[in-house]
Amino acid sequence: MRPGSTRGLDLVAIPLHDRPRPSPRVVATVGAPHPFTRAVLDTAVADLPEPVRRLPRPWTTVLVGGPSGSAIFGAAEARELAARLAALETRLGGSMLVTTSRRTPLAVADTLEHALPTPHWMHRVDRPGPNPFRALLGAADRVVVTADSASMLSEACATGRVVNVFRPPGLPRKFEMLVDHLRVAGHVRSWDDDELPPAPLDEAAQLAHLIRVAVGREGSQEPAPRG
Repeated sequence: MRPGSTRGLDLVAIPLHDRPRPSPRVVATVGAPHPFTRAVLDTAVADLPEPVRRLPRPWTTVLVGGPSGSAIFGAAEARELAARLAALETRLGGSMLVTTSRRTPLAVADTLEHALPTPHWMHRVDRPGPNPFRALLGAADRVVVTADSASMLSEACATGRVVNVFRPPGLPRKFEMLVDHLRVAGHVRSWDDDELPPAPLDEAAQLAHLIRVAVGREGSQEPAPRG
């Protein structure tokens, strides 16, 4: 989020899609920082539900959000998403691993559950049971994410896998901007593009480096190229 003032602050990290004002104290990030490194995601695969392990690969992990601001995401959009996923599965083979979020309307979850291509496995947050979000991200050979959440978009790009984005109608401009920034950086691909991104998106590591430099604990050279 963009603060009203940076006065008294030494370092402020603001996503590009929140349009930060230029300032020596401001660092613009691509997307939102998150706690996922590739090592964390690889470890999380141990928690993958057993039924998923029996499904054919490649595994496409699908992160489903819901209405956000002006974005419209109802049963009609769920059917459109299911059709896009079916076309992707026809081209690639394998299975769809789907998880909803707290913002996913019941009508969307119900529609997807009945319209998804076979084979698939679906986790619904409105039902009891552990949330396998990290495990599904870690196991993904490809990720499809809805564009209504900056966090989900950024976390999808942490995998270092091909990421495809489903844009519901009425998407707020800031989310459109975020998707465009991720596409320009090589993290988001078109649905028929199978080229891997340059590296997992990890802005948290870059910010940690800048903080260590600021307090004199580390040299100024960046630890790795930015995604």
